[in-house]
Amino acid sequence: MNSYYESVRESIGYVEFQNSPTRCEPHWHQAVEILCALDDEVYTLVNSKEKILQPGEICVADCYDVHSFYSSERPVMIIIIPSEFLNDYIKMKGKKHLATPYITDPETYRKIYSFMREFQSQELPLILQRGYVNVILGLILESCDLEEFADADVSLMKNILNFLEENYHEDVDLDYLAQKFGYSKYYFSRMFNKFFKFSLNEYLSRLRIHRFIARMQADKNADIIGTAFDCGFRSWQTFYRCFKNYYGVSPKKYLTNLS
Repeated sequence: MNSYYESVRESIGYVEFQNSPTRCEPHWHQAVEILCALDDEVYTLVNSKEKILQPGEICVADCYDVHSFYSSERPVMIIIIPSEFLNDYIKMKGKKHLATPYITDPETYRKIYSFMREFQSQELPLILQRGYVNVILGLILESCDLEEFADADVSLMKNILNFLEENYHEDVDLDYLAQKFGYSKYYFSRMFNKFFKFSLNEYLSRLRIHRFIARMQADKNADIIGTAFDCGFRSWQTFYRCFKNYYGVSPKKYLTNLS
């Protein structure tokens, strides 16, 4: 998953399941994304609210929430529900928003996880798919309650993510972004760090690394150094250090393992 408005997500019209470890940078989309922690802790961040999920807990990223997830090497279960399945859910919410993205009640977890497993294990006609979705989302609404939602910081951070996605390969820095969005660089830095729980430089490095990997997978004969520079890194040493800090291995070894 990517670190921005995930526009590709909006073209997916089916319910998607993932059963694997997850490491997704801050991003947002219209779909509802539900993560179940299975047998290990999972770091979650939703609109600046962070929590280490314990096994048997759930995180829900509501429509347009900025969210990121990081698990260990152990799998988690994720269901992503596209807008085509959300009509009843959106009618129930009106203009309100989930009061909390977290479900920690064991009985609610058991019900939601059970329905997710049943849903995933069957080839269902559309009407039954919608039925499962409505049951799962109904349990979430019952557990999380609703509240009025008007968070200017979320809108601002979405604009920043969009800008970085479009310009990550350019020489973007704190001074430039602060000026563009009309803040002092010190205030902008504190605001960014508070919302995402890491610095602008770290975010840009992660975004550029993800774009580097995507490009190298698309063209396995591409030059590693040239592709790193095309993705916004200004020196090989910086790229190598950031990549190894993030993945624990060199870029070459990581790409070899992928293939």
